[in-house]
Amino acid sequence: MNFGFILRASVLAIPSAVIISSVTLAVSSVRLVMGPPPDPTPPPPTISVPRGEIPSGNVAFQEWVQYRDEGYSMVGCGFLLALNDGHVFGVTTAHSARPGDPRRPLERIRLHAQPSGYTVDFDAVYIPIGRPRDSDDLTVDYLLLHSDPDIDPAYVLWPDPRGAPLPGERVLLYKCLGGNGGGQHILGGTVQSVDGKAVWVLMDLPFSLAQWSGSGSPLVSEHTGQVVGMLVAGTLRERWMLLGMHPVRSLVQKAAAATVSVRLVDYMPE
Repeated sequence: MNFGFILRASVLAIPSAVIISSVTLAVSSVRLVMGPPPDPTPPPPTISVPRGEIPSGNVAFQEWVQYRDEGYSMVGCGFLLALNDGHVFGVTTAHSARPGDPRRPLERIRLHAQPSGYTVDFDAVYIPIGRPRDSDDLTVDYLLLHSDPDIDPAYVLWPDPRGAPLPGERVLLYKCLGGNGGGQHILGGTVQSVDGKAVWVLMDLPFSLAQWSGSGSPLVSEHTGQVVGMLVAGTLRERWMLLGMHPVRSLVQKAAAATVSVRLVDYMPE
């Protein structure tokens, strides 16, 4: 199982961050240097929008990819996101599945919910597509998958109309679990910082390789019950994990502008 989670570990004696890209978090031999302590947590904000219900169903999907002449392999997580017009997209990261390699054509991306077994197969992606991030701008890392109109609404999430959470706000990460038993793990955290390029969240539990894999997982506001971001990256703060999210405002803007899709196997980067 290859989770393409991008992890950044900072060292006190080194001014720049150490970037570990496309790391396989399931590998127990990975060694990480603990970074500085986390910044102070912002105080709880005043949230003016109405409260909503927290998703109770199986909304974090395993992401499986199939390259030509190969079987399916699990590479991360994903979810289904609806716009106000009701159009539903499959959403995941660009660094977990990389279409456009003529030496290894990507034919299909499968989002598979466990334990329900509900599955959605995608063979087309909206263009322009995202790319693995190589800076602090997490909005470049995304894939929007073209879905069949016949999607079960019980598995669909809606974007928070605010476009992002507030510093100090409580949020929940719905992370898919690997294997046929699968399922999802819901992990709490507090928003540390927000800007147009990233949302950073300090998670409640100490760091563990098994827990924090799962790029492409949705981040949900505890207040509205709606999506505020997608997991892309992480930074160690001592033994605590600071997770970086692609803000949902950016995902919605990209989805609203998406009018052209191309088959995954036919996609070639410019």
